[in-house]
Amino acid sequence: MWVNPAQTLWNVLQGKRGLLAGVLVLELAAHGAALAQPIVTGILIDRLQHGGSGSLSLPILLLASASLIGLVFTGVCTYSLGHTSQWLVRNLRFGLISRILGAKVSAIEPRSIGEFLSRAGSDTTLLQSTIGEIAVSAVAAPVVMLAAVVLMSTIDGYMTVLVVALLALTTWGEKLVLSRVSEAAGGAQKQVAAMTSALHRILIAFRTIKASNTRAYEEGEICRRAYSAYRSGVQMEKAKTIVQIIAFASLDLPFLVVLTVGTLRAAASTLGLGDLVAFLLYVGYLREPVENLACGASALSEGLAAMKRIIEIEDLPLEPNTVSSRSIGMAGNAGCGQIQFNQVSFAYANRPVLQDVSFSAGLGLTVLVGPSGAGKTTVLSLIERFAEADTGKVMLDGRDVCEFDLDVLRSRLAYVQQEAPLLGETVREAALYGVPNRKQVDLHVALRAVALDKWVASLPDGLDTTVGERGTAISGGQRQRLAVARALLRDADVLLLDEATSQLDVVSERTLLASLVREARNRIVIAVTHRLSAVMEADQVVFLEEGRVRAVGRPDELVDVLPSWEPLHKAT
Repeated sequence: MWVNPAQTLWNVLQGKRGLLAGVLVLELAAHGAALAQPIVTGILIDRLQHGGSGSLSLPILLLASASLIGLVFTGVCTYSLGHTSQWLVRNLRFGLISRILGAKVSAIEPRSIGEFLSRAGSDTTLLQSTIGEIAVSAVAAPVVMLAAVVLMSTIDGYMTVLVVALLALTTWGEKLVLSRVSEAAGGAQKQVAAMTSALHRILIAFRTIKASNTRAYEEGEICRRAYSAYRSGVQMEKAKTIVQIIAFASLDLPFLVVLTVGTLRAAASTLGLGDLVAFLLYVGYLREPVENLACGASALSEGLAAMKRIIEIEDLPLEPNTVSSRSIGMAGNAGCGQIQFNQVSFAYANRPVLQDVSFSAGLGLTVLVGPSGAGKTTVLSLIERFAEADTGKVMLDGRDVCEFDLDVLRSRLAYVQQEAPLLGETVREAALYGVPNRKQVDLHVALRAVALDKWVASLPDGLDTTVGERGTAISGGQRQRLAVARALLRDADVLLLDEATSQLDVVSERTLLASLVREARNRIVIAVTHRLSAVMEADQVVFLEEGRVRAVGRPDELVDVLPSWEPLHKAT
């Protein structure tokens, strides 16, 4: 659906429209004081020319007063516009962050991270200058130009017509170029987003790039994107330069014409010297509103291009909080009994992922196994409502998970994703991230359960040791165990683990599995794994293949059902 970026920007400014109107009035008043100065100057020159030195004090006082008034009003306007532009950027960023965090997982994960970073950063920053330019240039500048032209016409109508004709010609030229500014600005921002995304990918996989000797390739790729951004930026600057040149020509040319024609008319005594000076001052004064109008038009084109990109984020589909009038909004359904999949089918981008999946998981450890791409992680995603089933139902305690308030549902679930990312700068912050009632939990007990207590005790700063962004300062196994500790501290009814032991050594895995088995006595634990040791500890194994449930049972039972499946076959 197409949305007018200018209309959207106007809607965003709803809370500041009154202030902007006041700023506009002050801006016009400041220009009004400035417009009075050429007339007073002309009067002053005429009195000097006729030897009226005794009556010069009033014009001089008026000039000083007009200058002071203009200075004060301009200062107030500049600060108010700067404050408003900062307010706008803040609100836009708040809105973007809220929209991104509230969006569906399926709407976020396929996009590059650079897209979101550039929109929240450079695109919103572009709009800072747009507000000032719109408020001053789009409204005040034309009014000031019209007032100046009216005052000029009272001095000499013929020269006024010449000036207006030249201004109209150059304005038409500017309009032809402005569309190129908007197009180039949009292209430049798009390329900057691509470059940011490429750099983010490099930093995430920095060690792999070093080990793979692909520095030259990656450097070439990101430089190619940087060069594309440079090319688009140059095109934008070319268009802006043309606009500026036309704007300056629209001032210099009329000044030369007026100086020539006015001098001839003054020599012929059809125009007084004071009037000529006043007219020339008006022509010179037109430089500022014409420049403002030209710069404002360019800034507006850039700003609207940025606004258009921001609007694209506003179109991200949001997670449905509740989709049923029977939605469960209280967390009082504790005492979890069962997770059920009832003939669930799910497709992603028209590609079937799960087909008619049915099984139930009660208290204890349920392990999901099967070949890669069988749909195991998708099962966890449907429980968490990162996605929703196309057909069938996912049930928690006999209720469709879609009937739960999302916050309530997820408060009853604890999830460790495959990459086990850590959010927090220190061990303590990473372990307590998202944990309610932090002061009431025993962090040391959770660390002991995942065999991290001795490691933490050996650290120079203990729990306050920095783990690095995304947990890169610690090993993959330590990161996984810390993520599991965080999940245990949530004390949720259901624990969902996606390959949570894949990076552990044998001893650490045995300790962690023993903890999970103990936890499974009082809650549902559903784990995706390819590790044989985890499979053999399970109370129930669900074997998935090609999106379908091929078998459900205890590990020893599945040996007879699926004798060709190598891990279980070896376990006997």
